[in-house]
Amino acid sequence: MNMRIGQIKPHHAHRYFTRTTIDNGHYHFVEGFTRMVNGNALDQHFHLFRGITSYENNHYHRYYGKTGPAIPMENGDHYHLIENRTYYNYDQPLEVEFGGVLYSEEERPKHDHNFKGNTFETVGYDPFLFQN
Repeated sequence: MNMRIGQIKPHHAHRYFTRTTIDNGHYHFVEGFTRMVNGNALDQHFHLFRGITSYENNHYHRYYGKTGPAIPMENGDHYHLIENRTYYNYDQPLEVEFGGVLYSEEERPKHDHNFKGNTFETVGYDPFLFQN
């Protein structure tokens, strides 16, 4: 079988976990899995990610983003850098009786948070990378 290095691009995702900046007297955790893509350590691929932060100070924030390109590791695997900001939320959350999202018609003070970190292990199995 004739294959060039970097030709195999397995379907995979990554786990991520980081903390936001402290704004308005609190921070949130940002945790989840990137979207699946085909790629390897050498092809500069990226992943999309999205989620909801941890619930702190009576609220959470939505976030969306795109990782940086693949960064090769000595063992043949790779990781990605993540950096973005959360969407705004009110400094003083509105009372919601049954859950969900409630927006105020009047202008209210709001805040967001920045975050950065990196992804962790590849989630998925690459049969060419881990042969016996």
